[in-house]
Amino acid sequence: MDANAQPRSLGPVSAGDFFLIGAVIAWGVNFPFAKYTLSFMDPVAFSVTRYVAAAVLLFALLKIRRDALFPAWKEVPVLVLTGLFGVTLFQGGWAYGLDLTSASKASVLITTSPIFGALISAVRGNRPGWKAWVGIFLAFFGVAIVINNSLTSITLGEGRIAGDLLIVGASFMWALYTFVSEPIVAKRGPIFVTAWAMLFGAIILGLGGFNILATEDWGSIPPVGWLCWAFTAICGAALAFVWYCAGIARLGITRGMVYSFFIPVVAILSAVIALDEVITPVQIFGAMVVLAGVKLTRSG
Repeated sequence: MDANAQPRSLGPVSAGDFFLIGAVIAWGVNFPFAKYTLSFMDPVAFSVTRYVAAAVLLFALLKIRRDALFPAWKEVPVLVLTGLFGVTLFQGGWAYGLDLTSASKASVLITTSPIFGALISAVRGNRPGWKAWVGIFLAFFGVAIVINNSLTSITLGEGRIAGDLLIVGASFMWALYTFVSEPIVAKRGPIFVTAWAMLFGAIILGLGGFNILATEDWGSIPPVGWLCWAFTAICGAALAFVWYCAGIARLGITRGMVYSFFIPVVAILSAVIALDEVITPVQIFGAMVVLAGVKLTRSG
């Protein structure tokens, strides 16, 4: 992927812009859609079926592109590890956390992944600059505001803090996934790695939650629930990733990553409209602090 790639112009807006706008909308709307689906499905059943379906779609895309479908045996352990971090632990924490907290808060808290990425880089000897450290502290301060939902008193014992912490933990797992997958993504490409990570991660999660899958009342899920599930699998997982990669390839990493700041905005607006969720002025302020911290960390 060329970070300095030039966009293909389609008038005032490039093809890369369109791809990234599509990815942002799909990922943002994915939060309330998934939240609604989780009212009918167990988080494990939701995650396993969603990612198996998304993996099948990505394998189909690889086949259409005439790309290689199978890894070398020596690559399998790395792909299993990426699936463990990127799907089993990330998606498991995200789904359980989303089931316990609001879609609006989850969309803000999940943006802390670059902060954990900077901390992991520091542990590995790649020390962030002062701007990054300021951004890290600023972002975590914003996270505390969003969870606490107050500037004048401590309210951590109220509401759904367990769900909030699971989302933050999932964000950490995604940062680990990014570092583990980086070498093989550079070698094999993001679609190939993501397809196998989704498949292996879903298998691991399914084996751990076999009893849940066996006892899930699939027949009780209404058609609307299945439609929402289908959106999260097709658009929220498979297509959004393809669109994101296509946009980054055209605009470059620096310009393309800016779009990720709009994901919580789309998620919050769609959650307010679709789920009648309420986000307080304090949480909006906290969300702005988080996004400012993330921006500083990425630029530092």
